[in-house]
Amino acid sequence: MQFIRPLAALTAITFAACGAASAQEYQYYFPPKLVKRAASSVPVQGKGKVVVQVQLDASGKVIGTRIISSTNKADDAAALDIAKNSTYSPARRGPSAGKAKGERGFYDFTLAFTAGGAVQKSSPVDQAIGEINKNQFTAARDLLTPYLQQNPADGKAQALLGIAQYYLKDYGAATAAFDQAGAAIPSTYKKVAADAYAHDTQAKLAKGDTQGALVAARKAVALSPNPALYNLLGGAEIAAGEDKAAVADISKARDGAASANLSAGDRATIDVNLARAYANVGDAENAQKYIAEAKQLDPKADTQGVLGAVYLAQAKAKADAKDYAAAAKLYEQAGDGLSGKNAARAYTNAAFQYLTLAHGQDPKTAGVTYQSAMAAASKALQAQPKFAAALYAQGAVYANQGKREDAISSLKQADAAAAAEGDTSLAAAIEKTLKQVEGGS
Repeated sequence: MQFIRPLAALTAITFAACGAASAQEYQYYFPPKLVKRAASSVPVQGKGKVVVQVQLDASGKVIGTRIISSTNKADDAAALDIAKNSTYSPARRGPSAGKAKGERGFYDFTLAFTAGGAVQKSSPVDQAIGEINKNQFTAARDLLTPYLQQNPADGKAQALLGIAQYYLKDYGAATAAFDQAGAAIPSTYKKVAADAYAHDTQAKLAKGDTQGALVAARKAVALSPNPALYNLLGGAEIAAGEDKAAVADISKARDGAASANLSAGDRATIDVNLARAYANVGDAENAQKYIAEAKQLDPKADTQGVLGAVYLAQAKAKADAKDYAAAAKLYEQAGDGLSGKNAARAYTNAAFQYLTLAHGQDPKTAGVTYQSAMAAASKALQAQPKFAAALYAQGAVYANQGKREDAISSLKQADAAAAAEGDTSLAAAIEKTLKQVEGGS
């Protein structure tokens, strides 16, 4: 009787996003706003443009100012005076504008002076800032779009368009604008841009665009390297099959999670993802370590699929060492922790390990082992009906039990299923075995 080698172990590619990195639950960042511009008590010295960075506390109080750029140093004092005495609302973060809480932030105040000492009329960019400050994001977008058609290299305008599109929930358009802004994204908007890339990552993962998700996640982390985004990047890497990189990045998420005050549930989710990444690279010891840590943090943490991946890695190692009995048990444990086709493959692997084991046993002992092989094949078919490899295993068991007609029936079903799956090599192996059974050899 000819047997095919056990099927290659399949590790489920799944990823859980912690609350802070979920596209649905992600906290919006609302940058500071200018409420009222103060008049200058310092005389303006002539025409010029000065950009002042204003640091605000969580209540919107000015706690620091500095000049970012100036075309006329003589105007710096007037610009700083206006910036210091103007009124602002603080930066805020939360699930919505109404629930957002104040936090420290920076506001970049651009002041353009005329030769006569007055503040210049607002440009389209400044008008867009005003509209954003009033939460009129559509108006800001409509001001910036024609302006950028004529001035596509204006990084600040691109960043403003990105923030407008972000709050309009057009994350693809937002990230496209932030891509154009590049290094010109002001510090005020970096958290917003990172949020936009995080949303875009989740959207691409949902569509199966793993490479696009990976690019977007890397950009998010570059803008705001925090635990939630490292966790998201690790998820994109798992989806793209870059498991070693996922181990490194999710480890960074885990290392920073405690100091970032993430909830126990979110920290457990990061641990589960880290365990999954370790399982995918075949490191069962570390996978089990972080599964245990996740359960300590949150007893309700879903680790079942990860345990399945751990058992797959352990089973393959046992199979490679020709410890077929141990490999079969571990493949069955893997199947218990997986679902669908993943479970079917694990159980089928177990069936073929039992078949290989029985092949070297005396008839009395082999009979019990064949029963175990049949039970594993049956579990595979329950998880994935008409699964070609499982039907093949079932046919092989019947043949070895002397049940010729049942074997032929199962092998013919296996052959048809392999053809439907497009697996020509498996179909060839099944047909070879079928000829042996039909010929009575």
